[in-house]
Amino acid sequence: MRHSLKYLASLLLGTVFLPAAAQRHTFAIVIDSVSLSKCPEEVRAYADAVSAEGPEAVILSAVWSSPDQVRDTLKKFYLNNSLEGAVFIGDIPVPMIRRAQHLTSAFKMSEKYPMRDSSVPSDRFYDDFDLKFDFVCRDSVQTEFFYYNLSADSPQYIASDIYSARIRPSGIYGDKYAELSLYLRKVVRYKKLLASQPELCKADRITSYTGHGSFSNSLAAWKDETVTLSEQFPDAAKTTGDTRFYIYDMYPYMKDIMLSEISRADLDVVLFHEHGMPERQYLTGTPPAWDIEEYYTTGKYLARCAARTRIRYGDDRERAKAYVTEHYGVDSTWVSDAFDPEVMRADSLEDLRTGIVLDEIQKTAPNVRLAIFDACYNGDFREPDCVASRYVMAPGEAIAAVGNSVNVLQDKSSSDLLGMLAAGYSVGQWLQQVNILESHILGDPTFRFSSSFAFSSPDLSVRDDGYWMEYTSEQWPSEIRALALHKLYSLGYRGLSDLLLKTYRTSDSYMLRLQCFHLLAHYADGNYLKLLTLSSDDPYEFIRRKTAHYLGQTGTDEALDLLAKMYLNDINSKRVIFNVVFAAAHFPQERFISRLKDLVDSTAFVHDPEKFLEDASKAVESPSSLMQSSAGAITDSSLKPGRRLMFISGMRNNPYASCADGLLDIVSDKTLETSFRVSVAEVLGWYVRAWNRGHIVERLGEILSSDDQLPDELRTEIVKTMGRLNDYLR
Repeated sequence: MRHSLKYLASLLLGTVFLPAAAQRHTFAIVIDSVSLSKCPEEVRAYADAVSAEGPEAVILSAVWSSPDQVRDTLKKFYLNNSLEGAVFIGDIPVPMIRRAQHLTSAFKMSEKYPMRDSSVPSDRFYDDFDLKFDFVCRDSVQTEFFYYNLSADSPQYIASDIYSARIRPSGIYGDKYAELSLYLRKVVRYKKLLASQPELCKADRITSYTGHGSFSNSLAAWKDETVTLSEQFPDAAKTTGDTRFYIYDMYPYMKDIMLSEISRADLDVVLFHEHGMPERQYLTGTPPAWDIEEYYTTGKYLARCAARTRIRYGDDRERAKAYVTEHYGVDSTWVSDAFDPEVMRADSLEDLRTGIVLDEIQKTAPNVRLAIFDACYNGDFREPDCVASRYVMAPGEAIAAVGNSVNVLQDKSSSDLLGMLAAGYSVGQWLQQVNILESHILGDPTFRFSSSFAFSSPDLSVRDDGYWMEYTSEQWPSEIRALALHKLYSLGYRGLSDLLLKTYRTSDSYMLRLQCFHLLAHYADGNYLKLLTLSSDDPYEFIRRKTAHYLGQTGTDEALDLLAKMYLNDINSKRVIFNVVFAAAHFPQERFISRLKDLVDSTAFVHDPEKFLEDASKAVESPSSLMQSSAGAITDSSLKPGRRLMFISGMRNNPYASCADGLLDIVSDKTLETSFRVSVAEVLGWYVRAWNRGHIVERLGEILSSDDQLPDELRTEIVKTMGRLNDYLR
């Protein structure tokens, strides 16, 4: 340790190392006592290196018995020692969060499933001290798991007070303490390089990869990252070779290319937009046939491979065979060898060529300093090992990775405020601003690049409106302005709604407009609907895509007009149209088609108007029919509650504003089962963008105040739903 760090006292069952003077910010190294005893010099060298470049490192070592023990300790340091972040090394308890799916991007598994699967492993338990939790139980098998429900009286949004990360060595590839030792030594090496030669540590080499199925394989969605990354990483935009953009079908197989990329000694950041599991990155699907000859060789083989796989893993083999013969137009001999051992082995090897697995990451030894995985489960630290952790714990010079512990929304905004990294902020400071329940850093959260700018970056700890208003000026880079808007939002700045709308209207920055788009959704003063009118024609495809999605959720008559215009004008943007179609289903089908027909009749660029409208009608028919069924099921008391709830639960993904009163009637109906009413009250919590969300809160408040005999479980869910909706009623 540095001489300024002394052994002072015991903490619970272990040891604390504290700075001699605690005037500056601190950083907690939370480590289990065995890991510290196995790697004492490396841990202390890491603490030294952190202290040399920023916050004073504090080592907290114990046999940690519960998440509450860890959280209470961190909160004390936050209140008394200006704690800014923490890293959890080794065997640190895993909080498994329940009743908080609205804090995730997509996770909506029924909590009737086994608790391990239906809970979200999340360190927001440790880094957001305002959130409140009710302890449920400890897992009897995997005793490091502790289950908690999000409390009804907790804030229903995430605003992390500190940043956090995990360093998780695995015993799969040898002694895990040796692995931890090697990792900490490379972190120290990098920090010394950053201090001595900062010009070598700029974020000026960026690679982005978009896998098969991501963004629905839409080139219109893929291309815009060339703009956003140039805004966020100005040093990487200076020459054409500094940024590389790959997509799954550039070559039949992309695996070798991407393994080569992540092993580059000069690569600073890699972003993977893909599908994933804890042990695998899915890069490509069935490669396309490049010419006639290949179609009859590679193409035909891969089609047979896919058909055989369907039969092997289907619940009903005969039914699967029937599907294959009809789908591919072939006879049963095509798949007759599906269970031949040699064929199964060959198919398995072929499948392996379409993705990256843990063993290959270990062998490749990634050198890319920071890896970001916009994928499901790549950061699932419930498992003995996962993709994000393996990138940094393998040999090589990778320092940090960002991944998700459960599944995530494909349309999630994955690079908000990412330009903070180019401004010299640490990966922890960046992710702290944009955390969702499932997002996590694996590796050192204090990892940073040297700044690409000549000015000193704003101090994140300042809580003064005037300070951050200065950084909203046009003289500052767009990402600094976006950060300032975010900080003003978190501080509750009163004039922010108008400032967001003005900034959106005047900025030519994709990512700055996106930040305005995100933040203004929380205001109910009319500015958000004005913004949606503008954003429906935004140059940035992602903004248009999300505009379509949210227009359906608002449920206003004006939204229907905008959706019809978007369908007509953006027909070649596959992902936008997907969202338009499902958003249009929030309204009666005939109304949408009528609006669309009026537009088509007034234009001259539609080649075959009749066919165009026919295709639109077919596209909207299925989701519109589902909406009609759902709306009918809400009020159909002849249906059993379980049947009605099947439709109602679907409104978490599609909260139809027109159905709100029907749902509220169920919540207030004392003749119905309490569990049914509770489920419906929970669904209403997803109506955060509905035009009538204020009315929903008002009626729920009346239910609370008018019924002294309201069951506790229902009262709790109503309070939680009102908290969620009130966050969008500023």
